[in-house]
Amino acid sequence: MAPTLFGRHKDVVCPQCGHHFEVGASEELDEEGVRLLHRIRSATCPNCRFTANVYDLPVFKGDRILVNKFPYEVGELNRWDVCVFKYPELPERNYIKRLVGLPGETIRINRGDVYARPAGAAAFHILRKDDPDKQNVLQILVYDDTHPPRKLIAAGWPERWAAMRLDHGPGAIDGWSVHADDVQADAAARTYTFRGAGDWRWLRYRHLVPSDLDWESVQEGLRPATNPRPQLITDYYAYNSSHRGVNDDVFWVGDLTLSGVVDVRQVAGDGALLFELVEGIRRYRCQIDLNTGQATLTHTNELQPEGEPVLLGTAATGVSGPGRYRFTWANVDDRVCLWVNNKVVQLEGQGTYHPSALLDPQDADLLPAGIAVRGADVQLGQLTLRRDIYYRAERVDDVAAFRTGAGEDLDEFTKSRLRDLLSSPSEYAVLYNQKAGPVEFSELRPNEFFVMGDNSPRSQDSRLWSNKRGAVNRHAVPRQAMVGKAFIIYWPHGIPFLNDGKGYGIVPHRVGNNHVENYPAYTVPFYPQGITPFGRLFARIR
Repeated sequence: MAPTLFGRHKDVVCPQCGHHFEVGASEELDEEGVRLLHRIRSATCPNCRFTANVYDLPVFKGDRILVNKFPYEVGELNRWDVCVFKYPELPERNYIKRLVGLPGETIRINRGDVYARPAGAAAFHILRKDDPDKQNVLQILVYDDTHPPRKLIAAGWPERWAAMRLDHGPGAIDGWSVHADDVQADAAARTYTFRGAGDWRWLRYRHLVPSDLDWESVQEGLRPATNPRPQLITDYYAYNSSHRGVNDDVFWVGDLTLSGVVDVRQVAGDGALLFELVEGIRRYRCQIDLNTGQATLTHTNELQPEGEPVLLGTAATGVSGPGRYRFTWANVDDRVCLWVNNKVVQLEGQGTYHPSALLDPQDADLLPAGIAVRGADVQLGQLTLRRDIYYRAERVDDVAAFRTGAGEDLDEFTKSRLRDLLSSPSEYAVLYNQKAGPVEFSELRPNEFFVMGDNSPRSQDSRLWSNKRGAVNRHAVPRQAMVGKAFIIYWPHGIPFLNDGKGYGIVPHRVGNNHVENYPAYTVPFYPQGITPFGRLFARIR
């Protein structure tokens, strides 16, 4: 269920960019969780893709949670709850997943999104989180600009955020070229300053992902690749990046969330601020009048590219005149949402839309986020780009219970080809459409539910269960198997101290009948993790 809940794992601080992340370590132990099989050696930072040595880092057991059984005994079960249930194939074992499908629904998974068709209905509808705040906390990091890979940049690697113009110049990407003088970038402070130009000035994100070879070159005092081409954003999970399994993140994710801080210093008569997120053929925009604070939310109209955009809603934001404002702009699950100063902005209009008939990535998705300013002195900082959870379209055969190869259950050769095409969206789309597609799961009967894990590439959930029990619906969890709703992390894990921060081991790991030296399973003394950058003590489970 990572990143919502962690099992056995290690806490990692990237030695290059300083980003904090977790890497799963459950694979170190046998199925009973007793004997040590091996030790994970490395983990790759999701922010800068540096592969760090984690061999000697302490390992932690994972989150302890509180489960409320009462609502499931007397009330209705709610979609998107994190629920505890008895695994249908092995009822003495409890599982924890997210409740997705309800009785009477047929479930479809397509391009990372989940859809349901109620009994008797003709069409599927997308399943989104009704509460935008719940949606927001589930987003996964793509890039945090406050933690840049300084050593890589000093060696010549380009910054991901850059001032750009739509000038269709030589080497342009989707028509955009770098014009560094348009925006004043402070590499040390990680800020970007716009100086009151009368026309729009743009800052755009380029998904420039360094390879292992780039990092190795820098470590040896050499230059990384010159003029790297941006890639599509994929379903990368740092939690899965240990040395035993290659992180097969080859599926494009178009649902994105952009956050940061805007410091408005001076506003002219037509002063305005614009946030943009790209998904395929469309651009989703939030334009704010900096004199009135009125926001207009739109997406471009692919049927009339030169015509008026499609209006999604308007809102009063309070972003008017000089001031410092924290913003979040999201395009997730066919809905746009705006937060100002950590509060959801209520829209006049639903903010939802019908997706384009063309779902494939475009060259514009190599520059998937942008911020523009007109007629104002503005400084931007703390820029962060995140992505939505990508639920993989995988399943097993309902009768034989073997993986079908349908949907996105692709062979390694095809995954490798898709990876090679991440910088060529049109070619990527052709191969994806040839090899991949949606999967469906038959209608759930009364009192049956469909569950999935948030760590979709590694989750054993309704999509992939066997059927030794001979159930009509292999993928269903019956109501009587539901235990309760997980609602709080009461103890994530303890942080050892003394002995140079290692504590003192009191329970060793075992290999066969032998104890493993210098790698304890439990250490003392320790203090609660809640007061560290990884802190999750008494965290609410969303």
